[in-house]
Amino acid sequence: MSNASNKAKFLIVDGSSLVHRAFFALPILTNPQGEYTNAVYGFAGMLSRILEREKPARVAVCFDKSRHTFRTDMYADYKGQRAETPGELSPQFETCKRLLEAMGIVWEEVAGYEADDIIGTLARYGSAENDILILTGDRDSYQLIDDNISVIMTRKGISVTELWDKAALREHYNLEPVQMIDLKALMGDSSDNIPGIPGIGEKTALKLLWEYGDLDNVLAHASDVSGKALRAKLEGGREIALLSRRLATIECCMPGFQDMTRYDYTARPLAENPELIAFYQRMGFTSFLKALEGQTTVGPGEVAADSAGELPEYSAVMTAAELMQRMTAAGGLLVNHYKGWWAFADAAGGDITVIGQQALEADIGWLAGKDLLGSELKPLLTLLRRFGGTDNHGALCDVGLAAYLLDPTASDYQPHRLATQYLGAPAFIEKNHEPAMVAAYGLTFLPGLKEAIFARLAGEGLDELYRDIELPLTDVLAGMEACGIIVDRDTLSQLNTEFARREMTHANRVYELAGRSFNINSPKQLGEVLFEDMGLPPLKKTKRGFSTDVEVLEQLAERYEIASEVLEYRSSAKLRSTYAEGLQNLIAGDGRLHTSFNQTVTATGRLSSAEPNLQNIPVRSEMGRKLRKAFWASPGNMLLAADYSQIELRVLAEIANDAVLQQSFRDREDIHARTAAEVFGLPIEQVSAEQRRRAKAVNFGIVYGISDYGLSRDLGISRAEAKSYIDAYLERYEGVRRYMQEIVQSGRELGFVCTLCGRKRWLPDLVSKNFNLRSFAERTALNTPIQGTAADIIKLAMLRADAAIRAEGLASRMLLQVHDELIFDVPQNEIERMSALVREAMEGALPMQVELTVDMKIGPNWYEMQKL
Repeated sequence: MSNASNKAKFLIVDGSSLVHRAFFALPILTNPQGEYTNAVYGFAGMLSRILEREKPARVAVCFDKSRHTFRTDMYADYKGQRAETPGELSPQFETCKRLLEAMGIVWEEVAGYEADDIIGTLARYGSAENDILILTGDRDSYQLIDDNISVIMTRKGISVTELWDKAALREHYNLEPVQMIDLKALMGDSSDNIPGIPGIGEKTALKLLWEYGDLDNVLAHASDVSGKALRAKLEGGREIALLSRRLATIECCMPGFQDMTRYDYTARPLAENPELIAFYQRMGFTSFLKALEGQTTVGPGEVAADSAGELPEYSAVMTAAELMQRMTAAGGLLVNHYKGWWAFADAAGGDITVIGQQALEADIGWLAGKDLLGSELKPLLTLLRRFGGTDNHGALCDVGLAAYLLDPTASDYQPHRLATQYLGAPAFIEKNHEPAMVAAYGLTFLPGLKEAIFARLAGEGLDELYRDIELPLTDVLAGMEACGIIVDRDTLSQLNTEFARREMTHANRVYELAGRSFNINSPKQLGEVLFEDMGLPPLKKTKRGFSTDVEVLEQLAERYEIASEVLEYRSSAKLRSTYAEGLQNLIAGDGRLHTSFNQTVTATGRLSSAEPNLQNIPVRSEMGRKLRKAFWASPGNMLLAADYSQIELRVLAEIANDAVLQQSFRDREDIHARTAAEVFGLPIEQVSAEQRRRAKAVNFGIVYGISDYGLSRDLGISRAEAKSYIDAYLERYEGVRRYMQEIVQSGRELGFVCTLCGRKRWLPDLVSKNFNLRSFAERTALNTPIQGTAADIIKLAMLRADAAIRAEGLASRMLLQVHDELIFDVPQNEIERMSALVREAMEGALPMQVELTVDMKIGPNWYEMQKL
């Protein structure tokens, strides 16, 4: 919009429209806490782009309060055809409102009215002193266009918009804004279930308005229009047309919105908005945080522009020998690390010394036998084993690990962050300081954190979980990380050549089908070939042109070979670059990959891994599985793989105490075929492969709290059919239904749910008055005990296996934990003993009514394995 009038820009956003559009444009995403985030991510991106482009002086975001409005009182079927809001979407509306609050943007919703009505009212009241921009995906707003009111319309997807003003409306429809109401009155609107006059479509409605001007005049001249059938429709549809006009008319005079200053907005740089930084961190929106990467840091000892208290003095040393000289007499140490810097101090009192990790690695053996107090100590224990050659250390006290048990959904457990939460310390923005200062600053809080956090841990009854599982597991994981697993560079090189050959084969086939060569990796060029040259239907657009993302290509691949070939090309390219090449870059000097196991990342207690993420090694395609050929046992040894069979379903049967499900496991039935038999009312031998596939999706969907919407997307069926499967499942498995009811009620009463081992997850939103927040918490209450207990079980199994290996003095080593699978490096003469030992450790990890079972394989590498 031109701002020649020098009026301030007032951006009015249709929040309900944008959140819906973002949800359906992006695949389902969740953050580390399991909260759905795809709609929030898309909404944040759309809003940020518009704010940056338009730089408005005022902003308001409007939401629908509920489906009941004055229009449903007028016409009960208004919007009555719309499906229930997907459970994955509902809680994201509230999350978007929290985003707006962090951004300093006012949002509005009013009972009995729609977002459109608030938009219309704000636009009318505000247009006298503002140039109004309405951001929406709903064409209803066209009726609001005026000399000072324009509409920014989102097109298919979430990144392409187009501006509509009076000139654009005349060019496209040859109508004035007010006539858009009458257009809808005549033709109706299927999206809002506004009936219109039966049999009159857009083309006929436009012709009538061009000739007669408005609805009243059309109806007044109904007997004059040409065509007997049309005359009959107009004469018989008078009342429905007048009703449709009332339904289609946006209310523009709602009381209480005259004060425009309420919506004054000043954009704050992200670096100066800790609330927004915290929001993005919780959501896992790393792309929105990249604006901070170039921020200037301050030197050691300098006070930065945040609210941190007095910063500590520290000295930096260049060699481990200097550090050892200062710390060797200390019986116990305070230790903290941050981005490659380690801070140490005598626990009995003394100066802080900081050293870089590379220097520390050069001589770390002096740490042996010392008591350690820190936050997330595992990296130090790994360094001690790997470069110091010993697992000998004194007593460990890990405040980060304890804090994780108290709040498993926090973004991190750095001591300076914990100090704000537990000790009331002032806010500290680490981006404003050198990493060495951050390490030193956090160290100063460790004694106070120990006292505060462990008192809370005991009060919550979590000290046993810390003492018996999490803390000893730190040692086990450090041993696995230090050992690493042999990766054959030649195998990766051969696979790189094979993947590159496949990549070229699929590329050549794409060129053949397209009739020319081009850069397949360029979305712009690929879009031009697919949608302009070849005329494939464009399913989605972005600000750069046609979308060629995986969702679009998968839909097109059902009909067009070239889309399938592009997907195969991309798959081969990823296998080559990310794995065949990428893994080579991470092989250490000892010929091994040393992944890092994360103990404090997931809200359920599951372990994850990074650098590299070995839990992401592809297994669904044969080409992806070939990567396992590169992972080898030590010379002369074999790899032993032990994998829990359907552990989460067994845990569900245990927790729910479901007799039918338990009996199926006792009878060693195919659990998915049995579920299909129960759901479809068939003998198990008559269950088809497709019915088993659908039952499998229901089985695992129940574990993860899936909704009918989610199941319908997974199976490619209607929501009604998906709902019928879930209902049939719960009718047959009464114990599961009872569990789903009782766990939510228990969570409301206690404020948390817990695993069979006592791991807690706090869910205050179970008693929220907000339906969306409460619904999400209910789903979390259902799946956390199941996933968390499965996590506890494999941790117990790791502890038992490690202890047994040590007790018997075996040379075998535990190397990896990948989901429900443990990988061991086993000498030939220990295979028989290790297979029995591991099976006993895993199957006996947690006594249950439903026996745990383990599938075991043995082989020279992770790919060539035979079942034991």
